[in-house]
Amino acid sequence: MIDPIQMPLPEGAPESSTAASSNSAISRCLDAWNRAYQANLAKGKGKATAMVNADQAYQQAMPPLSSHQNIRDFIACIAHGVLIHAVSLDCSAKLLYAAQVALSALRQGPAKGSAAGA
Repeated sequence: MIDPIQMPLPEGAPESSTAASSNSAISRCLDAWNRAYQANLAKGKGKATAMVNADQAYQQAMPPLSSHQNIRDFIACIAHGVLIHAVSLDCSAKLLYAAQVALSALRQGPAKGSAAGA
């Protein structure tokens, strides 16, 4: 496995712990945050705007709720996002609920007579 390149983070950027960066989903979210932050600064946007846009990029990089592993990674990204302030507490509650619903749907499996189950 290739180790991620450790670049110095801009002021105000979320810091990545070794444990968090060992999770590829969290690394992907952090990379999206850093790319968006740097791109916004390069376009002349202020730090506050760059951080808001980077927070959105972090959330958009989270894995889809399509498998048990993705749901676990999604939850890990939410938890780490809350810790680094890329995900608000209000938003995290809604995202965790979405993960709970997705997990419940996976456990129930496809409905009888559905195209997926036929």
